[in-house]
Amino acid sequence: MLLKYYFALFFPAIRVVSGLPADEGEVSTFVEDHDWRFESPVDICNKTNHFIASLADLKDLARCSVVAGDVSIENFKDPIIHLGDIQKILGSLSVRKSSSLVRMEAPFLESISGGFGLKQLTSLSLVSFPKLSSLQSLDWQVIPILSNINFAGTIEGLKSIKISDTSLTAISGFMSNELSFFDINNNRFLESISANMEKVTESLHISANARNAVVSLPRLTFAQNVSINDVQHLNLAELETVGASASLINNGFKTLKLPKLSSVKGTLSLVKNGELSSVDFGSLTDIGGGLLVANNTLIEHVNFLPKLNVIGGAIELVGDFKDASLKQLRLVKGSTRVKSFAAGFDCAKWSTAEMSAVIRGGKIECSNAKNETTVAGYPVSSVVSEDGANASKYGLAIHLVALWGLF
Repeated sequence: MLLKYYFALFFPAIRVVSGLPADEGEVSTFVEDHDWRFESPVDICNKTNHFIASLADLKDLARCSVVAGDVSIENFKDPIIHLGDIQKILGSLSVRKSSSLVRMEAPFLESISGGFGLKQLTSLSLVSFPKLSSLQSLDWQVIPILSNINFAGTIEGLKSIKISDTSLTAISGFMSNELSFFDINNNRFLESISANMEKVTESLHISANARNAVVSLPRLTFAQNVSINDVQHLNLAELETVGASASLINNGFKTLKLPKLSSVKGTLSLVKNGELSSVDFGSLTDIGGGLLVANNTLIEHVNFLPKLNVIGGAIELVGDFKDASLKQLRLVKGSTRVKSFAAGFDCAKWSTAEMSAVIRGGKIECSNAKNETTVAGYPVSSVVSEDGANASKYGLAIHLVALWGLF
C-alpha cells in the first residue's frame, strides 16, 4: 500500500521532468493495474505448504532459520538439495520423485516437528543432517542406493519408523519409548537393526533384509503385531505380551528365547526356521488364536511350551519332531492336527479321552512317518495303519482327507 502511495506521488513529477503532462487518471489506472505486493522474509518462512521444485524455489527458503509449514520437494531436477540456514522445520519434510537427486545436506537443521519422508529417489546416496536430533516419524521408501546417513548421535521424539528398499547396512540410535510402527524391510545390505523402544502399538515388521541380519530390541515389552522373517539373530528378551499375532518365519537363528512372553492374543506361528534347534517360551500361558509350528527341521522335541494352558484356535504341528508335549494344556477351542515325519512318533497320547476333553473345537488328527494315522473326536475314534486296516470304536468307516500341502 505504501508503495502505491509513493508511486502516485512521484510518477507525475517524473512525467513533468520528462516533458510529458501529468495525467492523474493515467497514473491512477497504471497503479491499480499492477500488483505491488512483495513477500517479506517473514512471508517466505511462514506458509501452510512450501512447494519446492527448483533451486530458485529453494534459494529464498534456505535463508530462513525457522520454517513454519510443511516442506514438499518433488520433481527436483538438480543433484544437490542444500537447506542452508534452516534450523527448525515446524511441519514435515518430504522429498519425492526426484531421480536426479544425489545428495541432501542440512548442516544446521536440528528438528523437524512432523515427519521426514523420502520416496522414489533412485540416485540419492547421502543424507547429511549432522545436527538433527528430533523428529516425529521416518518414512523412507525406494531409495535403492542410499548407503550413508549422517545424523546427530541419537534421534528423539520418534513415533513411527518405516525404512524400505535402501542400501543401508545398519540402523540404530533411535530413542523412543513407544512407536506405532517399526517396519524395516527389503534393505538387502542391512545387517544390524537395533532400537530401544518399549512398546510397538501397531506393527513390528522386519523382513527381507540381509540374510545375516542381527536384530536387537532389548527393551521391548509389548508389540501389537509381530512379523519377523529372514533374521540371523533375534533379541526379544524382555517381550511379555503380543496384542494380536506373532509370526517368525524363514529365519536363520539357531536359538529362540522369549523367556518372559506370557500372552499372545492372536495366532503364534513358528514356520520354516531351518537352523532352529532350541526354543524357549517358558512363561507363555495363553494363545488367543491358533498355534502353528511347522517345518522347523532341527526341532526334535516340541516341549518348549511347558506352561501353555489355553489355545483359542486350532493346533498345527508339522515336522521331524520325535515327540510333542503340552503338559499344562487345559483347553483348545479349535481342532488339532499333528504330523510327524519321525517313524517313532507315538500318536496314542493324542487320541486319549483326556485329550479329547481338552480339545473341544473339532477332531484330533495325528500321523507319523509310518503312515499310522489316528483320528479322534466325536463321534469317532479310530486308528488307520499303513496297510489301510481300520479299527473304529464305533465300526464307522473313516475317510482320511489329504494332509495340507502348505508345508
